[in-house]
Amino acid sequence: MNKIIFVIMISILGLSVKAQNTVQDVLSAIEKNNPVLKANEQFFEAQNLGFKAQNNLANPELEWEKSFSSEEGKPYEILISQSFDFPTSYLYKNQLKKAKIANTENYKAKSRQDILLEAKLLCIKLIYYNKQKAELNNRLSSAEKLNDLFQKRLTEGDATILEANKIKMLRLNTANQLKMTNSKIANLTDDLIKLNGGKQIEFKLLKYPLMSIDQEMKNLLSQSLNADPQLKLLSTKEEISAKETSLVKTNSLPKFSIGYRYLNSDIMKQANGIKLGLSIPLWENKNKVKRARLLEQFSREEHLIGKMELENKFLKLFRNFLSLEKSLKEYAGVFTEKRYDTLLRKALTHGEISSIEYLTENIYYYESVGTYLEIEHEYYKTISELLKFRL
Repeated sequence: MNKIIFVIMISILGLSVKAQNTVQDVLSAIEKNNPVLKANEQFFEAQNLGFKAQNNLANPELEWEKSFSSEEGKPYEILISQSFDFPTSYLYKNQLKKAKIANTENYKAKSRQDILLEAKLLCIKLIYYNKQKAELNNRLSSAEKLNDLFQKRLTEGDATILEANKIKMLRLNTANQLKMTNSKIANLTDDLIKLNGGKQIEFKLLKYPLMSIDQEMKNLLSQSLNADPQLKLLSTKEEISAKETSLVKTNSLPKFSIGYRYLNSDIMKQANGIKLGLSIPLWENKNKVKRARLLEQFSREEHLIGKMELENKFLKLFRNFLSLEKSLKEYAGVFTEKRYDTLLRKALTHGEISSIEYLTENIYYYESVGTYLEIEHEYYKTISELLKFRL
């Protein structure tokens, strides 16, 4: 269906397609050069190292004590000890570490998808303005020819000054529209270059990329939700919260320490042995379990809300897609293969219509083409947002 619309409208608008980059080429370059994505690699690598460090044992302790009493033989004592959490806490810490490290991949995937979607939408908008520019170039060429014709007629007395001025105004308006369109193209290109890390991008496509879409809404929704990194983030956060609750409960259990003690003095024999310690957390974990449970409940609700928001956004986009697709089909059925403005110009040149009739009909035709280009742009923008999970 997309190919049919393209063929019909390209023949209507008389646009030549000369692309120096495909949209995928641009996206591949940005994925490679984008400074945010490069920085994320370093940041999340540091995050992962931090998660791994949380599983380290507490530092060993070394104590040295000396007495300066001569009656006791100036004794001194050396103690080396190591403390441990309750054994099951290391199990939960390890599970938490793995979940948090896995979740950094979801963060990276979301950042990558957001940047590539932004870049793709910029490409879609650039294609829209490139097509608009090509159309305005055709209009300006036509307006200049008409202006020359009416200036000649005015000199020969076959046209009035009013008619000549109206044609001149048409040429001026078209030229100014072309200038504004060129400015928008330059600004959008700068935005693409920024996303590409400052490296140049030349993007002159006049044809939208072909994107196949499953029109079975439930299937497409399922694919979108299953691949959405934001939803994966929320799901993993819920899982992490549950594990953190278990860890906080475990931290309410006793901690242990074991060590070696050495004692020596001038009047006593050397003595050594082991030291065992037990720490009972009576106060330090007060309210921590309750807090962890509340955060776990919050993460569960946040996941459900996030899923509903994504579903709602998808349904709005899908309805918009169906409406735009219907409008494009209607335009495809109305336009003919011959350019209407060319026929109007011929009719005016041969005196079959007046300049007023020509301007009135031409303005109507230009508005119709402009509306079509806007709808086409929104159509491909909507598809790009629906299919962002494929990026």
